Amino acid sequence: MSQIAGVSSDDGDVADKLSAMLEAFHPQTAVKVNPPSKECQWSVSSVVEDIGSNRALAEVSLPIEGRTPECPHLDCEGDLVLIYDGELYNSQEIASKLGQNHYLGDKANTELLVYLVGELPGSLEERVRKALKDVDGDYALVASSADQTVVVRDSLGTKPLYLAEGDGLVAFASNKRALWRIGLDNVKPLRAGTLAIFNSEGVKIKEALPLKRGEVELENMSQAVDCYQKAIYSAVEKRLSDVDKVGVLLSGGVDSCLIAKLVYDIAFAAGIKVIAYTAGLPGSSDIGFAQEFAQEMGLVHKVNVLNISEVEEYIPKIIDTVEERDFVQVEAGISVYAAMDIASQDGIKVLFSGQGPDELWVGYTWYPEVLSQEGRQGLSQRNWEDLTRGDIETLDRENKIARAHGAEMMFPYLDLKVVRVAMSVAPQLKVLSSGDHLGKHPHRQLAQRIGIPAKYANRSKDAAQHGTGIHGVLDEIAEKNGFDADRVKNIGYSSDKITLEKLGSSERYGYRYAEKSLWQVPQNVQLFLDALAYKEGLLNKLERDKIRCFMEKI
Repeated sequence: MSQIAGVSSDDGDVADKLSAMLEAFHPQTAVKVNPPSKECQWSVSSVVEDIGSNRALAEVSLPIEGRTPECPHLDCEGDLVLIYDGELYNSQEIASKLGQNHYLGDKANTELLVYLVGELPGSLEERVRKALKDVDGDYALVASSADQTVVVRDSLGTKPLYLAEGDGLVAFASNKRALWRIGLDNVKPLRAGTLAIFNSEGVKIKEALPLKRGEVELENMSQAVDCYQKAIYSAVEKRLSDVDKVGVLLSGGVDSCLIAKLVYDIAFAAGIKVIAYTAGLPGSSDIGFAQEFAQEMGLVHKVNVLNISEVEEYIPKIIDTVEERDFVQVEAGISVYAAMDIASQDGIKVLFSGQGPDELWVGYTWYPEVLSQEGRQGLSQRNWEDLTRGDIETLDRENKIARAHGAEMMFPYLDLKVVRVAMSVAPQLKVLSSGDHLGKHPHRQLAQRIGIPAKYANRSKDAAQHGTGIHGVLDEIAEKNGFDADRVKNIGYSSDKITLEKLGSSERYGYRYAEKSLWQVPQNVQLFLDALAYKEGLLNKLERDKIRCFMEKI
């Protein structure tokens, strides 16, 4: 598991800037080069300076027992360096494509890929594109030669990556803070399936590995479930390599229950320990269902029961970790962060997430009403947009929370083969009609097929922030801190005056088709979050300037 960074400067002063970026990755824990002890979890595995004239790259690694730590690798000619943050699931296949003159000492993913890219013909961009056609993995990849650097995210965007330019600087990093630290104040995500080329002319963004809808091929429910079962089983199995224990985030809904059952069944046969984790307020539905499910399945299960004061303490931690002020991002992140806290105490370094099925199998509560008002075509377009925005609306958040705990998050539902199967299933099998408020039928049928009781497989699941009880207490917390409706009115505040992009399907459009009180952003709570983010010095300059106007009125 790694975090990566790179910078190019017109004035050639790259060493100090790169050092500042690395410090920003983990400001509370000094990042050291080759640390002499285990006091520092993260260590700089390698720094490569002057790839071209004024560039430098670095990778910060967190060793996971049983896995080879990643570090930048040079090709045989010494004129190409490659960095790989992520998992490579077909390393043997990649190795078989290489020439016979390579000694693969530690079998690190980066080593395999730099040789693969190095052996291919064409420009650096062409070689990277060709190489990635053969890669099965979750990754952000960097390849750099004498005249340019190519940066790319996989088709689903399972690893976060950001970029920025200005004042003679161009840079990229695994989080925003690293770029803010060197004075770049308009940081943007490199989106899933896209490629960025850094050279003397600046940054150019291109489509690289676009996710494609494909054609509908499965119109029979039994066949759809068969294909889905094969794909998701493989996705879980390959993510359980080289580990002796893993965690699973468990909410008691069908998504997390199915993943927990698959992980447990496969891990048990391989002698891998599995622990499930849940967080929420006392009496919340997620805790109740998760506890019952774990007991019935024989899963080791641990719960972090939160009170309102603890939820309040988590809010600034979430804002700082996910680097966002957005209400949905913060409230959805609290239960994940709290569950990760207890997983971290158990030394868990790999966790499985149940993110993905609502987009793959049409499960959001507002989808039936979208179908009623906009028809199948309208629902299909909404659903596709939700899926392709998963990188910035879900995955970046959960990855950052995991990394803050020195762990790696796995998203087996978003394995490319699983996604392709789901996209090939006829929409009418997923949600039957506008009156079908359950949905996700192939998904639910698979759950029951592998032994999950119907009360979990067919549970009509609330969003995480509702099922954990967290949504209901945020207004109380905001008012306690002086952010109430009167303050919002007195200063003329509206989040729409600040928000550049809404980061959740519920706030983008879902609230119009569901119970608005559950899904509309409470303005007093958003103002409270804005104040916290502003105080911590986070956000891009444009957002900060807009928030400052309101802070001056308070």
